[in-house]
Amino acid sequence: MFQTNKWLKSSLNASTGSCILRIRSHYQALNPSEKQLADLVLSHRETALDLDVTKLSKEAGVSAATVSRFCHRIGFAGFREFKIALAQEMVSVPLVFEDFDPADDDTTRVNKVFAAYIQSLIDTRAIVSVPHVLTVVDRITRSKCVYLYGIGSSGLMAVEASHRLALLGIPCRAHTDPYEQIISASLSQKGVVAIGFSHSGTSRNTVEAIRIAREHGAFAVAITNYADSPLAREADVSLLTSLHEKRIHVATLTSRVAQLTLIDCLYILLASRGLDRFREATSSVEAELSRILRIERTESTLRNSGKKPKRKQGKVSK
Repeated sequence: MFQTNKWLKSSLNASTGSCILRIRSHYQALNPSEKQLADLVLSHRETALDLDVTKLSKEAGVSAATVSRFCHRIGFAGFREFKIALAQEMVSVPLVFEDFDPADDDTTRVNKVFAAYIQSLIDTRAIVSVPHVLTVVDRITRSKCVYLYGIGSSGLMAVEASHRLALLGIPCRAHTDPYEQIISASLSQKGVVAIGFSHSGTSRNTVEAIRIAREHGAFAVAITNYADSPLAREADVSLLTSLHEKRIHVATLTSRVAQLTLIDCLYILLASRGLDRFREATSSVEAELSRILRIERTESTLRNSGKKPKRKQGKVSK
């Protein structure tokens, strides 16, 4: 139904700086007039494509200078390059996700949720910078420790990332409490990698933690949806997701999928850098987990049978 392979192939062949993705990524940093123009382009692409600078500015209710400034702000050399990118994108990358509607039946709602996730991954792959990902991987490989910051749902991503890194034997710690974040950041030093998670890039506590950590010598990384957000501006490198937010706020959910995918990219690339060392660490973790789980299963079996588990020095007797 979703023709995922076809869309993914067309997205990967498209420019990583496609027009719509750039607008979404820079949207929060635009001034009111530029946002007015951006809204017109996002909602009426065909109309925007057919207009010259003068007519587009009139249609959007802004000045011609605003159109030119807008094109430069989102990374194009000028209006001509902007229109070429918009035209190419409309041909090669069809939109998937649609608004939820009160008239939708349950099957349609389920399909739209899946479509939102698929589109978020396609768009994120199109905009994410592989060189930036590799820079983060190299920094983590050479780091003394990795601190991961996030609040709320972004805090869950910080914890997930710490689990992946710990499995590889990489010293790391996730901080989801604002007070702990400031303490950790203040103790940062050269050789530490500090990674902040925030979909909006405006979470004050996380932004402050990344700023302080960087001031103390840490290499700062932002994982966010907006290239010009406060979090991205405080970081040395940003790994961007690209999510199209709708009236029903699915961004929190779809941002997790995109962020988890970036986390797994880091995990796989890190594992490939030191395969033998990471394999040894993973084997040690798996052995201990297996031992603990085996003890728990034995105790559970004894309890279910009405017998009390016998312990000796904190271990189940054989």
